[in-house]
Amino acid sequence: MSLLQTTLNQIETRLQTLIEGSAELLFPGRLNPQRMLAQRLVAAMNAGIRTGPDGSLLGPNLYMLSVNPALAQFLQDNHALVEELALFIYESGTESGLHFPSNPIVKIVADPTIDTQDIQIAGQVSLVNPSKTSSLTLPPEESIDNTIPKAFLIVNGSQTFPLTGSTVNIGRREDNHLIIEDLRVSRSHAQLRAIRGRYMIFDLNSTGGTFVNGKRVTQSMLYPGDVISLAGVPLIYGQETSVVGDTQELLPPQDLKDNDKA
Repeated sequence: MSLLQTTLNQIETRLQTLIEGSAELLFPGRLNPQRMLAQRLVAAMNAGIRTGPDGSLLGPNLYMLSVNPALAQFLQDNHALVEELALFIYESGTESGLHFPSNPIVKIVADPTIDTQDIQIAGQVSLVNPSKTSSLTLPPEESIDNTIPKAFLIVNGSQTFPLTGSTVNIGRREDNHLIIEDLRVSRSHAQLRAIRGRYMIFDLNSTGGTFVNGKRVTQSMLYPGDVISLAGVPLIYGQETSVVGDTQELLPPQDLKDNDKA
């Protein structure tokens, strides 16, 4: 087992213990909510971890939690929970050997497309101390910016497919925008929609299922580096810029790698 995987396993175990009470408040009635929340946080950590100039593992210090508006309002009214969650991330990460550029910050995004019992988490390294505002609210649905992001899919590890439309249909059928000639893929398998400067993937009642980072989904907001599987056919989502907030100055992964070489 690699050092990174060992570290992530330790973080997940520690997080499950630390957030037990908070997870019960966030997801009442859900079976083992602390495990679900810990797994999502660790997945976000894993996707955002970078190697520092000294070879140490640099953990994401900015976390975006996209949740249903009802849960977003609950979190806005209970700032202590959000602060506790940031503290749990810091404690579990540092105890397991991660280094953070600054104390982790957790931001809340209200997303009406997310189910009340679901949560989407993205983590990213920010070398500029993130704003300490722990809650963000998206504008009303009618004023949402549906600008098409500069994004692409890597299909089967080799083919790059640029995403240029507000809606992108994927499947075996010839009238799809992205045609995947694999019998495991349904004729109309999935659809991407540009929402708030990102693409969101929707499963179209496919036979083999749509998975994002190993989890079967009916819909999911996509973040750079997400691994999509359409009934076993791998796709990797890439995007030139990250939507985190107008005041956030984030160092892209390539810039961090350049610093490593210096």
